[in-house]
Amino acid sequence: MRYLNKIIFLNSAHIPYAEVKLDGNVHFIGTQGVGKSTLLRALLFFYNADKLKLGIPKEKKSFDAFYFPYSNSYIIYEVMRENGAYCVVAAKSQGRVAFRFVDASFERDWFINEHNEVYSEWGRIRERIGGKRQITSQITVYEMYRDIIFGNNRKQDMTPYRKFAIVESAKYQNIPRTIQNVFLNSKLDADFIKDTIIRSMTDEEVFVDLSFYRSQIKEFEQEYNDVMLWFTKNKNGEIPVRKIADKVINSYRDLIYSHKQIDEERAELNYAEKRALQEIPHIREKINKTEVERERSIRLIDELREKYNKERDTLVSGKGGIETLLKQVHEKRLHYEQINIEEIIKRVAQEGLQNGELVRISTMKEELTRAYQDVLSKYSSLFKNLDADLSLFENNKQTQILEKRSSVAERQEKAMAQSRAEEDKVRAASEEKLQTVEQRLAQLRGEEMQMKLKQQKMLHEEHYKKEISDCEAGIDELRRRDKELDLQIRRQQMDIGQRRNECELKRKELEMAAQRSMDAVRREKADVEGQLQALDALIEKREGSFCDWLEQHNPGWRETIGKVADEESVLYNHELNPRLTDDAGTLFGVSLNLSAIDRSIRTPEEMKQERAEKQIVYQEHCNQLTRLAEELNENISLLEKKYSKQIREMAEQQHLMEAERGQIPYKLKNLQADHATWKTKEEEWKRVRMEEFQAGLNEIAHRFYLADEEKKKYLSEREKQLKACQKNYKDAKTELQLELDRYVDEVRQEIDRHKQLIEEQKRELRQAQDAELNGKGADVATIRKYDERLAEIREELRYISEHRNQVAYYEKDKQELFDKEPAMRSQKKEYEAKLSALDERFALRREKQQNGLKEINSALEKLKQELHILESGLAEADAFLNDETFCPAGAMEVGEKSTRKNCDILVKELKSLIISFIRKTEDFKKAVMQFKGYFSAKNTFHFRTELIGEQDYYDFASNLCEFVDNDKISDYQKHISGRYTDIIRRISKEVGDLTRNESEIRKTIGDINDDFIERNFAGVIKEISLRPLPSSDKLMQLLLEIKKFSDENQHNMGEADLFSQASREDVNATAVRYLLSFMKHLLDDPGRKQLALADTFKLEFRVKENDNDTGWVEKIANVGSDGTDILVKAMVNIMLINVFKEKASRKFGDFKIHCMMDEIGKLHPNNVKGILDFANCRNILLVNSSPTTYNVEDYKYTYLLNKDGHSNTQVVPLLKYSKA
Repeated sequence: MRYLNKIIFLNSAHIPYAEVKLDGNVHFIGTQGVGKSTLLRALLFFYNADKLKLGIPKEKKSFDAFYFPYSNSYIIYEVMRENGAYCVVAAKSQGRVAFRFVDASFERDWFINEHNEVYSEWGRIRERIGGKRQITSQITVYEMYRDIIFGNNRKQDMTPYRKFAIVESAKYQNIPRTIQNVFLNSKLDADFIKDTIIRSMTDEEVFVDLSFYRSQIKEFEQEYNDVMLWFTKNKNGEIPVRKIADKVINSYRDLIYSHKQIDEERAELNYAEKRALQEIPHIREKINKTEVERERSIRLIDELREKYNKERDTLVSGKGGIETLLKQVHEKRLHYEQINIEEIIKRVAQEGLQNGELVRISTMKEELTRAYQDVLSKYSSLFKNLDADLSLFENNKQTQILEKRSSVAERQEKAMAQSRAEEDKVRAASEEKLQTVEQRLAQLRGEEMQMKLKQQKMLHEEHYKKEISDCEAGIDELRRRDKELDLQIRRQQMDIGQRRNECELKRKELEMAAQRSMDAVRREKADVEGQLQALDALIEKREGSFCDWLEQHNPGWRETIGKVADEESVLYNHELNPRLTDDAGTLFGVSLNLSAIDRSIRTPEEMKQERAEKQIVYQEHCNQLTRLAEELNENISLLEKKYSKQIREMAEQQHLMEAERGQIPYKLKNLQADHATWKTKEEEWKRVRMEEFQAGLNEIAHRFYLADEEKKKYLSEREKQLKACQKNYKDAKTELQLELDRYVDEVRQEIDRHKQLIEEQKRELRQAQDAELNGKGADVATIRKYDERLAEIREELRYISEHRNQVAYYEKDKQELFDKEPAMRSQKKEYEAKLSALDERFALRREKQQNGLKEINSALEKLKQELHILESGLAEADAFLNDETFCPAGAMEVGEKSTRKNCDILVKELKSLIISFIRKTEDFKKAVMQFKGYFSAKNTFHFRTELIGEQDYYDFASNLCEFVDNDKISDYQKHISGRYTDIIRRISKEVGDLTRNESEIRKTIGDINDDFIERNFAGVIKEISLRPLPSSDKLMQLLLEIKKFSDENQHNMGEADLFSQASREDVNATAVRYLLSFMKHLLDDPGRKQLALADTFKLEFRVKENDNDTGWVEKIANVGSDGTDILVKAMVNIMLINVFKEKASRKFGDFKIHCMMDEIGKLHPNNVKGILDFANCRNILLVNSSPTTYNVEDYKYTYLLNKDGHSNTQVVPLLKYSKA
């Protein structure tokens, strides 16, 4: 049995020297102020080592100053144990009390010399104690001291102190507090009682570590809310965070691709600029050649116009001459019509007749006036003359007719010849016109054929073939690129996965290799640890063992019994009860030659040395394990950095490809739209061209029709002219025939008239003859008639003479003009036809030349436009390159890339891309800001919320891409859900562990209540009882509910259940609600570190003192009178100590503890005896103090305290009472 055996004061608390035995009940008596409480406090200090809980008033000196005023002030506690006593030396070091343990019973000579002087140097005391006795190092930490005394020594560094424990318990803390409460008469506290009962039940400290849960669950709401953000839908069925995340990712990838596009466009601009500089000289050379061709074409057109003008002037001049002659014909014809040329010609034509008539009438007159010849001869001659005259007249007229006939025939022949000549002219003129028309028709047929060929060619021609083929090639390229990118992305994903798997595999290999090395070290460490524990056990067991006894009673035992006895089971056994006998040198009466046995027994120092060596090896193993763990962590870190860099680069490439692939649908859509547009333009172009060709064919057909009609017209005109010529000939012939006929008729009529005249004259002559015959007189009337006739003839001849020249002129004009008028008109038409043909030929040639010139101008314009585009493009490119906004320094150092685009287009596209890139960057930043607005600075996913530079935004988006692409939210979901599900289950388990002792607690409380009833010695105390109630602790109630919930739903919670949206939604919601409530409790009470068994129930107690009933309460400050109050509190505290002692004694062995009660005189003597018995039957010793002594037999020791002349306290033992 172990217990505090005595306390020794050396120059402490005004006590020069005193030894107080404590192996039984002790009573200090003396008047007030002599130091009774001082001794009790020193005794209490052994148990609680807490200077602030000794009941020292604040106005008095501190514990250190009062109890250890000098350097040679000591308090020594001697503790008894089964194998001998040890001492605890308390002394002041560096201003505060420290402890040393000495493994030997107290000897006065250690501290006091022969002059009764107390040593102040610890070195001298150590020398006096001697090297064979173990002396520990100085212990300045009071908690360590209490751990040594009460046996909280499971730690390795506490092994050397295990021998100094009076009990072994890791949960001893309430014992010194209970002893302290008895001394200080502290108020009764149900929580303390409850804690003491709990601590007495087991050394295992069962509690819920709230600090652990606080660290684990402090971010639960944020973590849960952060994760739930990825699954919570809005009223539109969308998940805003995922939507914004997709927007950020798409914007980021779009920016990456846009940046790549800008670099590619810059490379294309470099190429286009170089190409333009190379092409410009060639285009200028082409422009010069084309301008030469243009000048030549203009010269040919001028020459054609000059030739045309010359030919046209000739034809116009000829036509003008004909028109002048025709005008003369018209004017002369009008003149001759005005003078009635026909009448003139007719009268002039009678000139011969008139002359003949004049001669005949004159002759007849002469005959009439001849002197009356013979009437018959005369008249016969007259008749003969008339007949001759008639005959002559007729012959003349016949001659005239013949001449006329000959003239008419000649004129008819001339008319026929003229007609044939005119027909030839008409045919010749028509032939030229027809040839022109035929040429035009042939040309139109050629044009029509060319047009139809062009039309057919156009039907098979693709005007926008380049654009369409470019679109189709672009579409095919995009589709090919899409497949290629899809394959590359999947390959990249596989490569990334492979890299991750490789990393994980190598990580596992490193861990396995490290684990193998660590396992080997751990095995060696465990072996060493086992050896250390064995050595510690042996070292600890040495005190009081058979070996220790042999050291004291048989110094040569190593060479005798040490040779044959087992070290552990015999030499270090505490239960052998050795004693010396007379059979020296024998083993149970048998003599052995032990020198043949080579065996050495280890001394404590050798074992300690061996332990130190083992400890070094053990520490080396620990250090090696630490080093291996650090190397593993370092290797894993290097491995992860290596693969992380590779994976990041591959992920960036993947993002670029994904961004490029993400642009493909838009590009494909645009290209398809462009393709459709170009197709529409192609169809429209073909339609327009078809319409143009159709219009051209229609025009050609119309021109062909016109030309054909013109040909028909010319043929018709030729026929008409030929018919006109024939008609003219026929008309002329008919006219001549009619003229001849008229002439003949006139001549015959004249002959007939002349005959009639002759006949009339003959009839007159016959009448005259008859008359003359009848009267032979002259006929005056007849002569008068002849005179009148002669006058008329002479007047007509004068008229003929006057107008004979006009008839000559007319005949001349008729021959030269009038007869040639049809020919002139034909010639005029011929000239007009030639002019028309000339104009048409000129128009055709001019059109051909102008078309050629137009093509040349078009080519020249195209070349100039191309040159302008190149030059303006270069100018725009130069301006672009000099614009730092669009082209900062070094931006164009991207090489070259082949392209068909010109500089101006590329500059526009680059500007558009850069402006779009700037806008997209702003939108991207807004999207990032919007996304990170959902998360706090300490978010679960470690998303950065402080973004400064543009690279920070890119890094943020890159990390987000990796987060989403690798579905890390699922990892977080599983991890967090699993962790918090584990938390719930751990809470359930730990609460279950807390509450599993509930029945034992109730039994213990019941035993306490029964003990009160059975051993109640105080009549005034009617009842002292305890009762457990359900805990009123809100947090405990919550955890009990969580345990119940976990037990009921242990199969409904899994890794992903906290975020499940399906069948377990109610369970998950409840789990989340519990966790959030748990977190709130932890945050509301941040100082609460743990939830112990004491929190699982509420303890109330009740005290009935005479008629006073406290009722069921948790705390009592006072119970009745002072004496009753002290008695009740002491009984309760002694009971609590006993509860602890009983449980601890079963494991360690019995031990005794002291309780100190100051001013015990307040109790009735019967109650004093009762409390002493109440404590002693539980192996609890009481140390009381009072002014006077009574019931001496109830105490083993009674000490009188008084003051000497120097105010020093003298402790005088009065009585020692031993019960029979």
